[in-house]
Amino acid sequence: VNPLTGEANYPKELIGNRSVLVSVENHPQARPQWGITSADIVWEMVAEGGITRMLCMFADASRLPDKIGPTRSARHYFVEIAEGFDSIFVHFGGSPQGYNAIKSHGTSHIDGMSDSGFHRDNSRNVATEHTAYTTKADVVKNIDSKGFRKTAESGKDKPFTFNTKTVALPDGKCTSVTIPFSGEYTYKYTYDKKNNVYLSSLNGKSFMDDNGTQQNFTNIIIVYATVTPLNDGKARVTYDLSSGSGIYVSNGTYQKITWKKGDYTDIMKFYDNSGKELSLNPGRSYIALVPASNQGQTKIS
Repeated sequence: VNPLTGEANYPKELIGNRSVLVSVENHPQARPQWGITSADIVWEMVAEGGITRMLCMFADASRLPDKIGPTRSARHYFVEIAEGFDSIFVHFGGSPQGYNAIKSHGTSHIDGMSDSGFHRDNSRNVATEHTAYTTKADVVKNIDSKGFRKTAESGKDKPFTFNTKTVALPDGKCTSVTIPFSGEYTYKYTYDKKNNVYLSSLNGKSFMDDNGTQQNFTNIIIVYATVTPLNDGKARVTYDLSSGSGIYVSNGTYQKITWKKGDYTDIMKFYDNSGKELSLNPGRSYIALVPASNQGQTKIS
């Protein structure tokens, strides 16, 4: 099965390979993004000034789309996610803290500031920083030319536990969930019973990719984490990713959970309230790292 989705018919030759994590921006001028609805997992978190950024995660480089972006810069907590999953990290530039993290941990990364394989799409008449993208072929070429290890570290090749079939969650029904990242970025995921997925809307508008596909997931995982300002004059923030509480939504139902990451290079794990590792329903997942201060604004109905 796919180690990030639990879905069957995953190519056997890809089992055990490292995942790829691509930094994709979510500024209004970056929308609609390219390739985001093909990711096995989408992580989302605040980057600066309340603006969020996505980390599109693919179980193998060969699963990337032909075009993904707009690619944007690294943050140190993006690197922490990548290190936890032993992912190859793709980005375009970075904050000083992001570059320091990459250097200190020897992160396998591909950077649009120094590596080939990044392009500009100027068809939208927006600022240059919102135009960069890369492709599957370019990422694969960079991995080969840089000589990156392709096999995942032991224990990180199968990061999640999955149910053999879709199950209901124990804490009640959930036909919609509102996820408040900041005053300017509030998502609502609405349950599509026919397809057993949650459809994404941002600030009241359907969240679509460049191909006109609405972002949708089988699993919604909300991670509440302490977020504090860096006070660097850039409105950047930092996340405490040690441990905390959260919510898991799937199959028209939900349950309260806890999560733990621990050290910088540890993998993030999810648990039910009895302390048992969470078993996910097979399918694509959205993992929202929401400021703990906004926890009270989450709405489940």
